[in-house]
This record gives sequence, structure tokens and C-alpha cells, in this order.
Amino acid sequence: MSDALQPALPANRSYAATLANGLSALYALTVRQHLHGKRWLVISLLFSLPAALAILVRCTSSRVPPEGLEFMLAMMLMPQLLLPLVALLYASGIVDDEQEDQTITYLLLRPLPRGAIYFVKLLATVTTTVVLTLVFTAVTFAAIYIGSETPASEWLDRLVKTAGLHALAMTAYCCLFGLVSLLTKRALVVGVIYIAVIEGLLANLPFGIRLITVIYYTRLIAYRMLSYKVSTPRGEEDMAAEAWQLDVRNDPDLLLQPTTQTCVLVLLLGSVVCAVLASWICSHREFHVKTPEKV
Repeated sequence: MSDALQPALPANRSYAATLANGLSALYALTVRQHLHGKRWLVISLLFSLPAALAILVRCTSSRVPPEGLEFMLAMMLMPQLLLPLVALLYASGIVDDEQEDQTITYLLLRPLPRGAIYFVKLLATVTTTVVLTLVFTAVTFAAIYIGSETPASEWLDRLVKTAGLHALAMTAYCCLFGLVSLLTKRALVVGVIYIAVIEGLLANLPFGIRLITVIYYTRLIAYRMLSYKVSTPRGEEDMAAEAWQLDVRNDPDLLLQPTTQTCVLVLLLGSVVCAVLASWICSHREFHVKTPEKV
């Protein structure tokens, strides 16, 4: 009986090696695809906007404190608009790009599980977007603080914390929009509406619906880790508490809000749930390729 089982071992090892090689090649190919073409140029321009605005403001006005610039650019503009938009542009194409390029048939003919194909492409998308996020967050902070009176050790510490928050938010957005792309053919339209209405408008209001937004949890983490108080002619002002509607007057320690650990757990578990569900959908869906007759 042991002799009968011996041939199965090399076969299993051969399949595992083929699977690993195929998935690693798919991962590398997806990363290369993300870093080429017009989409890459658009993403780079979008991510360069905060740094360009920081330089413009510093050159035209000396009354804006660096902490104020950091809050407006790194904690308002980037997480509320740029991060979800970049995630949408990349994640919505995880499957759609293959269908548009008519390369999905090649992928499906490979001896690779469909769910694994989606998961690896999602992983490559998350890797690409997170690296871009870290790089351009650092560029933004450099544009804000280099040459200012703020000690380098202080703003570098803030940079590390902010970059980590941005990476966590980007991961959640990619997993969410990857799932959306499998639920509707209008992923870009649905995504833009979600960014504008849910993340952009309702997340800024003190209503329970903001509990389903990514930015609400990242803001709570940021508020507890970083201070956004600046000195103004009217005295010290807490920009984050006012802009994010955190009601620190009645709840100064945010005891009525989710804890930092809960916020991190919600974002991570939400990302995993979206990724697993999308992978399952991908493994059970029939994909149709455009042909000259259908165009």
C-alpha cells in the first residue's frame, strides 16, 4: 500500500511547485502592469498634488503653520479623496482589465484556481498602491516640513504614523473596490458615488452611518496618535475635532467611540472579508470574453 502512495507524493509536489510558480509569475506580471501605461501617469499626478499645494502655499504665505498644512493635505485631501480614488482606479481593474484586454481566457486556461488568481492579483494591487502611498506621503511631508522650524525627529515620527494609517486605509479600499468590481459592471460609477457621498459627505456628519466608512476608523486612530492643535489669533484650535465632528467637548477622551484596537481590527477584518468574498465570487463566475462579433 505504501508503494502505491509513493508516486502520488512527487505528483503533489509537482503540482504545488507549478501552482507556486504560476501565482508568483502572475503577481510579478500584475505589478508590472500597474506601473505602466496611462493609469500610472494619472496616479502619479494625483499623488503629487498635495506636495505641489504644500510648496505653493509655503511660497505664497508664511502665516500657515506646517501642522495646519499637514492636516489639510495629509489628513483631509489624501485620505478623503486621493486614497480611495487611487484604490478605485486600480482595484476596479483587477478582473475588468483582463476582460478588456481579452487576456482572461489565458489566465483561466492555466492550471490555477480562479479564487487564487483573484487573490494574487489583489495582493499585487495592494502592494503597488501601498508602496505608492508610502512614497508620496513621504514626499508630501518633505514638502511641508523641510526648511521649517519643526524638528526633523518630530515630523519624521508623525510621517511614520501617518504613512501607516494611509497604508491601512489603502488596503481596505482596495479590498472593498475589488469586491465592488465583481458585483457591478459600473464599478467606477458606483465607486465615485461611494467616495463622494459616503466617505466624503456622510463620514463628516455625526450619524451612525459613518460606522460603515473606512475614513471614520482611520480618523479615530489618527486623533488618538497625533495632535492637530494649532495656535491661532483666537487661541489654540483643535482642527481635527471640529472638522471630523468628534464631539470632544462632551466626550474628551472619546470613550463613546470605538477604541484604537477596535478600529484596526474592523479595518483588517473588513479587508479580509471583502477579499475572501470576492475570491469566492470569482471562483464561481463564468467570464465572457469580447469577440469581434460582440463588439
